[in-house]
Amino acid sequence: MASIHTSKQQYSETFSQLLNSPEFTNWQWQQRNIINDVSKLLECFPFLPEAIVADICESSKRLKLGLTPYYASLIRFGEDIEQDPLWRQVVPQSNKKTAFDYDGSTENWEAKNDMINPIAQRKYDNRVIIRLSNVCHSYCQFCYEALRTLDKDSNKDQFKPLYWEHTLLFLQEEQEIQEIILSGGEPLMLSNKMLERVLKDIRRVRPDIIIRIHTRSLTFNPFRIDAELVELLKCHDVAYIGIHVTHPNELTPVFFEKAKLLQEASILFANMPLLKDINDDISVFKDFCIQLYQKGIIPHYLYHFMPFSPGSSSFKTSVQAGIDLITQMKRHISNLAVPEFVLPHHSGKYPVPIIYEKEGAPDFNHTKDNVNSQTIHFVNWLNQEVEYPV
Repeated sequence: MASIHTSKQQYSETFSQLLNSPEFTNWQWQQRNIINDVSKLLECFPFLPEAIVADICESSKRLKLGLTPYYASLIRFGEDIEQDPLWRQVVPQSNKKTAFDYDGSTENWEAKNDMINPIAQRKYDNRVIIRLSNVCHSYCQFCYEALRTLDKDSNKDQFKPLYWEHTLLFLQEEQEIQEIILSGGEPLMLSNKMLERVLKDIRRVRPDIIIRIHTRSLTFNPFRIDAELVELLKCHDVAYIGIHVTHPNELTPVFFEKAKLLQEASILFANMPLLKDINDDISVFKDFCIQLYQKGIIPHYLYHFMPFSPGSSSFKTSVQAGIDLITQMKRHISNLAVPEFVLPHHSGKYPVPIIYEKEGAPDFNHTKDNVNSQTIHFVNWLNQEVEYPV
């Protein structure tokens, strides 16, 4: 694995042992050896400045730290390690609080009225999201589902047989539901045996339903993707797999090798968060989308930073920055390689209209909210007016 780095990369003895383990390509070994506390992080990166260590210690009191050895091996570290786009995503850091920052209580996506039960959500007319797991391969420090996954004090219910039976009954009775989305946390944290039970249950009550899975396995633990899993997906006709990915440095040879394996069973598309100083540069983002498109992975959604998610001062860029990115790509690269830019909100996603420079910026009705933060207003799919932070 060390070959993915430049010759200047220096590893600690502990980290070198991890990278050279004969079990490195075993996905369960990756999870057993997850770097999930500050002491383990320091064993792998012992040269970290004291100020950064103190920052991590303070920030990780509330939010989980967790990165697989595989993902850690992709970090290009040195004196400016805290600027590495992968390090920034998974290592806790202190952030200036904003009016729309994570507060540990505000639901940013799982609106109460959407929930059929604690694991099943119906936000849109024809589909249901199932939270198969509240844990992840590694933990994104900007997680839009922080109340379920990232917060150490999460009180979200786990997947339980009682909730699952209720969900199956709902699917059986509500025939207008056309699609089920298996999500989490990370649904592929389940073993193949457990996942097979879930898929068999779905097919038993709804042989006609479209099944979709959302995962970040390809970036955090690609070894989870094996021939047995692919056969399982084929057998139960899992039509689509949404890949969560953020930066070109995650697009390794093993990423594409495992993506190709998944494509034997399902159509792959990518969902990408827009993150400040990580993927908001046009040259970075254009290359990112083209690499995915070349391998048959459709760049589907570019998500603006979701209100009430952790680290808004570090990760959130402006709505206009997202518009500018997409505008600079439209018609300059293949249209299928250009994602749709959306604003995620607890009431649903809003597709941002792309208007070219001579036409002027979209009229979003900019205002100030009650804490003097600039906001925009738009009308969502339910014909409701929504206030959204710029």
